Amino acid sequence: MATHVSIVGGGVYGLSIAYYLSEFGDADLEVTVFERGALASETTGYSAGIVRHHYTNRVQIETAIRGRELLEGFESVAGGDGGFRQNGYLVLTNADGVDEFRALVDRQRRAGLEVDLVEPTDLESHLPGIDSGGVALGAYEPRAGFADPYLVATDYATGARENGVEIRTGTAITDLITDGTAVTAIETSAGREPVDVVVNAAGPWGREIASMAGVDVPLEWYESKVAVLRGDEPYGVETPTLSDHSESPDMYLKPEPGGDVLVGGIDRPAVDRAAGLQGVDESFLRAVGDRLESRLPTFADAAVVDSWSGVISVTPDSHQIVGVPTGVDNLYNALGGSGHGFKEAPAFGESIALSILGEDPRIDLEAYRLERFEDGESLSGVSEKSYGDDR
Repeated sequence: MATHVSIVGGGVYGLSIAYYLSEFGDADLEVTVFERGALASETTGYSAGIVRHHYTNRVQIETAIRGRELLEGFESVAGGDGGFRQNGYLVLTNADGVDEFRALVDRQRRAGLEVDLVEPTDLESHLPGIDSGGVALGAYEPRAGFADPYLVATDYATGARENGVEIRTGTAITDLITDGTAVTAIETSAGREPVDVVVNAAGPWGREIASMAGVDVPLEWYESKVAVLRGDEPYGVETPTLSDHSESPDMYLKPEPGGDVLVGGIDRPAVDRAAGLQGVDESFLRAVGDRLESRLPTFADAAVVDSWSGVISVTPDSHQIVGVPTGVDNLYNALGGSGHGFKEAPAFGESIALSILGEDPRIDLEAYRLERFEDGESLSGVSEKSYGDDR
C-alpha cells in the first residue's frame, strides 16, 4: 500500500482526493498537494458551480448523483456547506429533440434520478416570467442546485490540513522521474522528492504533467465565457437553474447572490494557449443580453455587472480521464472535466482515494480509463457494454 501520495494540482479535484485519502487512509499515509499558484485559482475558480445530472449515459448520471449526495452532506468536511443550494434544474428542448429527450429522461430514472417531464404550459410554475416560445418539452430535477466552487475546494483543503495533509502553494512540478514502469520521484521548483503514488489533477496543464512520464493524454482547450446580469426584478436563489437547448446558441443561467443571474454556454471558442484567451467582449455581452431577453423578457433592460472567462480542458468524448494508464503503474490521472467537471469532483475524489488505498470505488472508474480512446470505446460505448441499452 502507498505510504506517500503526491498530488499535482490544488483545484477541487486534487483537494477532494487529498481530503478523502486523509479520511480513509491509515495514520502513516503521507499526502502532499503541490499547486504552482494559489488554491482554486484556475479552472475551479472560473466554474459556474452548477450541480445537475442531465447526462446521456448511465455511468455519468450515477457519477453526478454521487457527487450531489456528497455535497448534500458537505458540512462533515470542514463545517461549511460549500455554498450548496438545491434550487432545482430545468432543461428545455425543441420539437426536433422530443423523442430523444423522453428516452433520456427514462434512462435517467432507471439510473435512480428523480426527474419530471414538464410540458410548455407548465414551465411558468417552475420559472415565473419564462417565454415558452420554441420549447416543446422540459425536464425538472428537484434535487439539483449549485455550489461555490472556491468554497468547496478550500473547505476540502481545510479538512485535509486538519487531517495532516501538507499543501504547498507556489510550488510547480518541473519533472516526473521514472524507472520505465513507475514514477519514482517528482522534481519540483523546491527540489526532488521520492513518491509512491502521483495523482495528476493539474487541469488544463495535465497533458504536460502526463507527458513527463511518457503518457499522451488527449486534451484540447476551450474558453468558457460567462456574464452576470442584474434585472429590474431579482432572480431569487430558489429559482431553478435553466439550461436552454431549444434554440441556438445553447444557454444556461443560474442564480447569483443578491438576485443577479449568471449566464453562459453561448460562446466556447477553441483556445490557442500560446496566444492566450480572447476574453469577454461587447459582441459576447450583446449575444448574452439578446438570448436572455428572448427567454426571460423581464431581463430586457438587464445591466451587466460582471463577466469573465477561463480555460476548460476537453477530452475526445467530453468525459473525464481517470485512473492509471498502461505502462506507468503509479500515476493516477484525474483530468478532462470538459466544462462539467465541478459537480462530479466529490465523487471522483472519493473513489480515486479508495482506489489508491486498494478499496472498491463507489463509482465506475473503469469507464473513464484513458485506454477507451485507443480501444475505440467512448464513454457511451463502455456504458453500452456494461449496462445493455442504458447509454
